[in-house]
Amino acid sequence: MKNSFKVFWAMALLFMVHSVHAQANRTQGDAGLTEGLGESKSTNVSEEYTAFLRLLRSKDTAAQRKFLAQWSGIGQQDPEYYVCQANYYLNLAQKEVIQMSTTPPNNGQEAYTLQDSLGKTVGYMYSMPSMDDELSANSRYWLNKGIARFPRRLDLLFGKVHLFGLLHQHDSFSITILQAIEKSVDNDFQWQWSKGVELQDGKQFLFSTCQDYIAKLFYSQDSLGLIWIEPISLALLEIDPKNVPCISNLAVSNMMLKRWSEAIPYLEKAYALNSHDDIVLANLGYSHFQLQNKSQAQKYYKLLKKSKDAQYRELADEMLKLSKKLK
Repeated sequence: MKNSFKVFWAMALLFMVHSVHAQANRTQGDAGLTEGLGESKSTNVSEEYTAFLRLLRSKDTAAQRKFLAQWSGIGQQDPEYYVCQANYYLNLAQKEVIQMSTTPPNNGQEAYTLQDSLGKTVGYMYSMPSMDDELSANSRYWLNKGIARFPRRLDLLFGKVHLFGLLHQHDSFSITILQAIEKSVDNDFQWQWSKGVELQDGKQFLFSTCQDYIAKLFYSQDSLGLIWIEPISLALLEIDPKNVPCISNLAVSNMMLKRWSEAIPYLEKAYALNSHDDIVLANLGYSHFQLQNKSQAQKYYKLLKKSKDAQYRELADEMLKLSKKLK
């Protein structure tokens, strides 16, 4: 039973946090910077921006540096100039370093096994992503300049969030998210995105993107990141008090600390707003399971068995079997 319990506790973790991907002209989960660059059909994009994209794909950093120097004289009024400068330094900052350890990598990546003369494994060698501090600071410098000059460009602000995420700087990552929430209230969610595109529903875009970022904090399994889930969720609930994912996030932050009794009121509030939310049902069932509340745990897992998702139904079946052993 121990192995079964371990497997399904891992499954329960996967279901704890809502992850919602924004659809408003976004090309990737982490807003801004390299992954967000693409050819634009917008007439607002300069020829220089399109030309730099080609250079960026060519990976010719010398040509990129020369082009940016030439562009600087006329590019100060072009928001994409700041995006390109930030991308240039971000690409330079990202490195791969060789790591040697007595334990294998925990992310499942391939590793070269080191063996002694008897053929016994004594270590592992594998590559790890790394960020150059000085170059990443240059990327942040250009993002800050762009934000100051073009305060309605949300892609630049979320570009900073993405950069801090790559650096694993959870405090700066989260504080920048909170700044985006505050500025959204101030400007009534009137944001522009990459290439000057006006976001049609800035509020929905903000909430879904923030929820993706909260999911990243959750899955980081880093206590320094987890503590930020609550303040970000509370800031969003100030805007929309009935937002189920945000209410559920508050429960998750308590569940991570094994404060099951504190989590349940938030989950019950979320359940009252949406009684068919699989994540809320799974978390309610598991919290009651941890508190040895047999009847309540079974109640929510029986509801979860009606899910349209086979994984949730499988989870419910297994947890109902385990809950029968509760006194």
